Amino acid sequence: MTTPTQALSQNWRLKLAALGLSVFLWALVQTEPSNQETFASVPVMVQVSDTGWTTSGAPSPSTVELRLGGPAREIIRLAREGMSIRIPIDVVGSQDTLIVLRREWVELGQRSGLSVESMSPSTIRVSFEEAQTRLVPVASRLVGRVRDYLALAAPVEVSPQIVRVRGPRSRVEGLDSLRLEAFDLSDVARSGAFTVSVDTTGLLGASVVPTTATIGVRVEDMIERVLDGITVQAIADPGEDQVVADPSVIQVRLVGARTLVTSLDPERLRVWVPPEYVQGMAPGEERVVNVRIEGVPALVTAIPGTDRVTVRRAIDQAGLPSDAP
Repeated sequence: MTTPTQALSQNWRLKLAALGLSVFLWALVQTEPSNQETFASVPVMVQVSDTGWTTSGAPSPSTVELRLGGPAREIIRLAREGMSIRIPIDVVGSQDTLIVLRREWVELGQRSGLSVESMSPSTIRVSFEEAQTRLVPVASRLVGRVRDYLALAAPVEVSPQIVRVRGPRSRVEGLDSLRLEAFDLSDVARSGAFTVSVDTTGLLGASVVPTTATIGVRVEDMIERVLDGITVQAIADPGEDQVVADPSVIQVRLVGARTLVTSLDPERLRVWVPPEYVQGMAPGEERVVNVRIEGVPALVTAIPGTDRVTVRRAIDQAGLPSDAP
């Protein structure tokens, strides 16, 4: 069995070297030169715990000049990571408050050996307002168009459709909806769900939960389908003579997502001339009018072979001479 004395005597040179290195590193850290650095624009944030109130805007000023002292290495690391001053407010005493900044409110992270030497200015002014919480619907904001070879196969869906907004009453009570950040359809290469942030412009002092929504986009290959021999219906008001259209049948071209276009039943397609287009026509009178197309599903485009036809009011047969054929 090895005795304590023998254990200490084994590899004593190696152990002595390790001890010496530890002492050297400790001395190096202790003798690291201290430094001071000034940070010109450190953001100030106010955290209100009083549920009946919230800030009505940014504090004034919203940034302060901060001077730190400590090891240069720690100051450099903190400068890279960033810092802020967070002011906790447990109870709101008045709507307009002058707050004296405290050094312990400076968030230095896990950095050791750093100290706050000074803050300028040493006070800030914060305005408070009664808080209100509301559930507000969100609306998508689509820009661009899907790529030329694709087409939307279903309406764009947004989830969730409602978010919770808490903030100053003057800003929250008049909200009827919140828009999402613009979503560019030209970026979509395939169907999927895309995360988009809620646009909080103009909601200074308010919080939104959740801050993002999901936009569901379903796309398919775009195809074309041609339907021939679609009858043009010219509809006259009750009691008026018949109206006929020339041409009486036209071609209709359908463009859209494959599933929507191929599933369309041609019998549900209706091409017609509305009654208001032929009101007041005398027997034998002709007019050139536009046609309307109905029965086309959303997201499918119907393009008539001709969008204008000639309509003619039939001649009252009762008014013809008796020897007329």
